[in-house]
Amino acid sequence: MASFATELFAHFVYSPELSYHDLLAREGSLKTFVTQVLDECGGEFAHFEALSDTLRAQCVFTQHDEELFHEICEKLAPAMDADVEGRLLFVSKELDFLHIYALSNGSWEESCINLPMAGPLGRALMEEKGRA
Repeated sequence: MASFATELFAHFVYSPELSYHDLLAREGSLKTFVTQVLDECGGEFAHFEALSDTLRAQCVFTQHDEELFHEICEKLAPAMDADVEGRLLFVSKELDFLHIYALSNGSWEESCINLPMAGPLGRALMEEKGRA
């Protein structure tokens, strides 16, 4: 059984200027494109949920790798234009880090949060694993 180190949560927002027909067409092409990028980058179990003028996505990765996250952003950013923008949240399942990305107008920005250990037990475990 595969072990997954990272969960991705994505949120895409469409322009209110899009007609209903154009939004549906854009949503279909965006789902296809995002699925392709996630598959190419090792994402598994991609799930999409449309809600009004937004699209939510979720998938898992076997590794937690900032370079991989940058690769995904580089591939997705060109699809972000005046009609759609997105945010990505990569969560380490060990709850060590949150990597957050904003994608808009063909580019992306990054933020990373290192979550504190709850106490001495968590710190000892991290030291044992060599990640402290």
